Amino acid sequence: MDSFMDELENLASAFSDQPELEADDATIAKWQRLFGYSASEATKQLQEYRASILPVVSNEHWELVRAEKEAQGFDKEAYKHLCQAQSQSKTRTTPVPSRKAANYLLKMEGPLVDLDTIRMVGRIVLKMAEIPGTDDKGNHTKFCIIDLSAKAHIEGWLAEKRIPFQPTFVPYSRADKSLSSISLAPTLGVDATLPHLRIDSTATEPQPTQSQYPVWYFFYGTLGDPDVLKRLLGVDPIYRPASVTGGRLIEWGGTYKALIDSPGSAVEGVAFMVESEEMEDALRCYETDKYEVVRCDIGMKDDKSLAKGLTFRFVV
Repeated sequence: MDSFMDELENLASAFSDQPELEADDATIAKWQRLFGYSASEATKQLQEYRASILPVVSNEHWELVRAEKEAQGFDKEAYKHLCQAQSQSKTRTTPVPSRKAANYLLKMEGPLVDLDTIRMVGRIVLKMAEIPGTDDKGNHTKFCIIDLSAKAHIEGWLAEKRIPFQPTFVPYSRADKSLSSISLAPTLGVDATLPHLRIDSTATEPQPTQSQYPVWYFFYGTLGDPDVLKRLLGVDPIYRPASVTGGRLIEWGGTYKALIDSPGSAVEGVAFMVESEEMEDALRCYETDKYEVVRCDIGMKDDKSLAKGLTFRFVV
């Protein structure tokens, strides 16, 4: 009977100290730092957590761990969320896949300082690479790219081993680039599966290829602004007036231009020569996974020539 009453008291206490559903900027920033969320993810997690009173962490439990957790940056609310996340991680046998694959930059530090450990803990079978970068203080550090499944395994391993370490996950989104070596796919305004558009097995590989550099890119939006491109790539861009056929522009979010398939239509813009994979990666990260890299024929306005190139198509 006493234990039942204790649970009721804990439940009542959870109701009484339940914060407002609306999250303030300071709390959102704290959850980003503690749990590796983006601002939108932190807001969503806070709202979902505050809409529920579970799991219950008793006042007695909190007092036992309070000093340690506050030293790590947790308050009682954030600690409750940590307990909830760890509980879900332990009970989940396999990570739940999202509709669109999510990737993260993982800062290589603490118990996750080398690729071998990260590969083992995250159950990663694909080749990995270190990515140099800087932290919030401008210090040189290293990152690697992991997917949602590896992130869940890493969090589960840390919880299982009770390692008091909070990894830094930074959402990593870039435009997909998957150019076929045996067909025209993907090409702006072209359905490469149609019989009359299939290429012969003896034909040369469609151009541009997946790893071809330098390569022409067609820009139609903010990337056509030299100030934007200079900030992004650190170079003074040289543009050529150009156009492509097979697409048309729409707006999404009320602000951004987006290129979609539209056979027979044409779009005016500029052409820019991308010199390296590193330069291309910066462009793909700028456009995010709302776009994909596709082949296109770029018509140069200055000399009336036609170049095999690439552009960013909106993912509908």
